[in-house]
Amino acid sequence: MPRLIVTERAVEGLERCRRFLSRKAPEAARRAAQIISQQLLHLEKTPAIGRPVDGPPELRELVIPFGDSGYVALYLHDTNDDTVYVLAFRHQHEAGY
Repeated sequence: MPRLIVTERAVEGLERCRRFLSRKAPEAARRAAQIISQQLLHLEKTPAIGRPVDGPPELRELVIPFGDSGYVALYLHDTNDDTVYVLAFRHQHEAGY
């Protein structure tokens, strides 16, 4: 089973999304954090679950539904060291990482 590493850049994206939602709806922010955590942990069991993106074939996006939209995690599964690296994180309505 691959190990999961969340990069500093991804943590910054997660924190930015958490702060934004916390200001509007603290309880929703707590629920979102739980769902996001659960979904990211799925990458350890099924690293190919995400949709392919432009770039190396190991690069994928995991769409995490929440409320009326959701979040997107950009990740790479390095099969050489059997590690999933979460590279970036954003809200679905944000443009780019």
